[in-house]
Amino acid sequence: MSFVKPGRNFTYPEYEPQWPPNPPLDFLHVTAEVRLNLAQRSLNGKAINIFKALTDIDKLSLHARDLSIISVKVNGSEAKYSYDGENLEVYLPRPASKGEKIEVEVEYRVIQPKAGVWFIPVDRDEPARFVYTQGEPEDTRYWLPTYDYPNRKATVELSIIAPRGLAVVANGVLMGSEVIGDDAKWTFRLDSKIPAYLIAFAVGDFAVKEEKLGNILLQYIVPRGREGDMERSFRYTKDMIRFFEEYTGVKYPYPKYSQVCVDEFVAGGMENASITILTSATLHDELAHVDFRSEPLVSHELAHQWFGDLVTCRDWSHIWLNESFATLMEALWRRKELGEDEFVYDLVSMLDSYLGEYERYSRPIVTRVYKYADEVFDAHSYPKGALVLWTLANIIGEDNFRRGIKAYLEARRESTADTDDLRKALENTAGVSLDSFFEQFVYNAGHPSLTVSWRWEEKEKVLELKVVQGQGEDSLPKYTLPLEVVFKGEGWETRRKFEIREKTHVFYVRLDSKPDCVCVDPDFKVFKALSLDVGPDELLRVVKGCGKLYPRVIAMRELGKKGSARHVEEIKQILVNEDEFWGLRAEAAGALRRIGGFAARKALLDSLNVVKNPRVKRAVIRGLSAFRDEEVARKLSEILSTTTESYYVRAEAAISLARTGYKGALDELKKALEYPSHNHVIAASALEGMGIIGDPEALDVILSYASPGKPLQLRTAAIRALGYFTPNQKIIDAMEQASRSQHPHIRLAVTVAATRSLSPKYLSILEQLKNDVSGRVARSARDAAEAIKKSMERGEEYRKLREELDKLQEEERRLSERVEKLEMRGA
Repeated sequence: MSFVKPGRNFTYPEYEPQWPPNPPLDFLHVTAEVRLNLAQRSLNGKAINIFKALTDIDKLSLHARDLSIISVKVNGSEAKYSYDGENLEVYLPRPASKGEKIEVEVEYRVIQPKAGVWFIPVDRDEPARFVYTQGEPEDTRYWLPTYDYPNRKATVELSIIAPRGLAVVANGVLMGSEVIGDDAKWTFRLDSKIPAYLIAFAVGDFAVKEEKLGNILLQYIVPRGREGDMERSFRYTKDMIRFFEEYTGVKYPYPKYSQVCVDEFVAGGMENASITILTSATLHDELAHVDFRSEPLVSHELAHQWFGDLVTCRDWSHIWLNESFATLMEALWRRKELGEDEFVYDLVSMLDSYLGEYERYSRPIVTRVYKYADEVFDAHSYPKGALVLWTLANIIGEDNFRRGIKAYLEARRESTADTDDLRKALENTAGVSLDSFFEQFVYNAGHPSLTVSWRWEEKEKVLELKVVQGQGEDSLPKYTLPLEVVFKGEGWETRRKFEIREKTHVFYVRLDSKPDCVCVDPDFKVFKALSLDVGPDELLRVVKGCGKLYPRVIAMRELGKKGSARHVEEIKQILVNEDEFWGLRAEAAGALRRIGGFAARKALLDSLNVVKNPRVKRAVIRGLSAFRDEEVARKLSEILSTTTESYYVRAEAAISLARTGYKGALDELKKALEYPSHNHVIAASALEGMGIIGDPEALDVILSYASPGKPLQLRTAAIRALGYFTPNQKIIDAMEQASRSQHPHIRLAVTVAATRSLSPKYLSILEQLKNDVSGRVARSARDAAEAIKKSMERGEEYRKLREELDKLQEEERRLSERVEKLEMRGA
């Protein structure tokens, strides 16, 4: 492989290549017994790790972070050891020969752990109500002394001792339970080999529902009182398992599949082998269900049971093998469940997510140069990787792709893999070399960026199609990729496939007549950024004439940049057409927002009385946030207070209302803090809106929500909103308190607020967070500090220049609206 383009802004000067440990041991089995103390938020444990020596050895090392070590035994005999708080080095009583099994028993204690195992609720003195684990990437070592890196896998047996009356779930099959005084002991066993980061358990006052799919036990486990929401979240689990089995050609690999919802989860979901732990926010009521779906998260974590659990990335540089596949399989499930348009729009959303991150930095999908494993769990590993896989599937054919996946999973079953293992499996099934593809898209940073234009020559009956590669310097100067284009005329349609190799191509396509529209990559088969260098009328013909969603979305976005008042009515007709796909209608609302002016404002306002789909309505409301007048604000206030509107429509209205500058907005947002909603989304958006308003009264309210004791979602929203204010001592105190929270979401919110503020007063807080136990928080704190320092270098002159520019832009917008009104009266 050749890293010609290593990317930009991802690494810091001290970053070095990260290589996996390579101990002279094979990891065979781990048995652990853990006794939980919910009042003290601690646990006592005994772990037995069984290894096989791969060479003659006289010592070995276990990962063990912040544990109190009580004793260590090797093969039943007391052993000497040294412990530095991170690694437990065990000296064998006698040297072990190659092939010999070694049993290492460690007794230990964990008190208020910083990671790995979580006692919920956090930041409280009261006894915990729930306990759960989260091991990825390297946090199992905070509660279990073991080998905690993905390149070794072992079978697992866990015994959890917890207060009687609580439910316990862990990897594998329940072998039995027994009462021990006021406690109960639950023992689980998984005979499949997994890495330590997938070892998991959850304990709490749960309601449990069980059913079977063939021989697979399915469990749905939720906090008691949420039983009524199970069906909405997990109703497609059986169908998903069947679909993934069919698509991969490989049966679900474990004897059971438990899905456990927990409060204050530190991730969205975690695919522990046979026991996925999910945020309880995925549970939702009937009103939320109109525009909130659990299926993306549920299908993503289920897909990991094959990609990540059955076959595990050998080290974190290859994490895309886990995450890109899960992201793509999630989209493929959407295609099966909801159809082609939903699938394609999901691909578009993936591209948007990646390009948003690309604005900040770029890196190869596979890279060893990082500091924290968390850093490679980003949009390069998730959506970009999924789009690269989908491009590959289209190049070699989806049937070949599926056969290659099957070969890959079967060859590396219960083992580990790197990117070359995948490449070779796909090459063998497709019968073609894929070296150049992986070099372009996996081992180098960036992406192709195509600008396409066309011109009709009536005399020659030829369409001139021009394709220009204009990607940035952090990308390869030229990519090789196929590009399909469909030309549509009255009663005819022609599809052509072009090979893009050079910076600029001009293709001449002979057609019987001038096409009504030109549809570039109509099925979205190729990963790239695409722009259309044609006029607004041509773009409108693409929107109206291409039957496929992707070219219509791209054209609608371009129309938002190039269109004018004379295009507004036709865009509005798409927006209000209930027969059109909701995603295109949402794009139409975005185009009207970008076009701006009185006509676009009126079109968006009028559409609110017609649009029923809540996702489209949210886009309309976002569009209206660009217009600062009382009529818009009153309409948004009405939506915010209307209980029959969806939670997420009302939440969007809260933020847009704040952006209108309406004098009564703060009072409306204060009321909204009391509106019940799924995941507190309305109140959280109201806090964000108060931050945007930014007056002292709003600050007092936000500070009251930034303190411990508030729901996690509202506290994090409040802390982020503090970033809109110039920091005073009260704000600094709140931020310092939040930076010491146990929950990483709260500490991460501090870095978000600091980035918004760009105040140097936050630098001391960020310096502390740069050493955070969470790599994600540490990286975000580093980025925030760097942004503040750069802002300080630009200085006060830059700030004043921006303020003047904002004033000029606002004046220009008002002038445009006045001129447009006069023109419309004249018409």
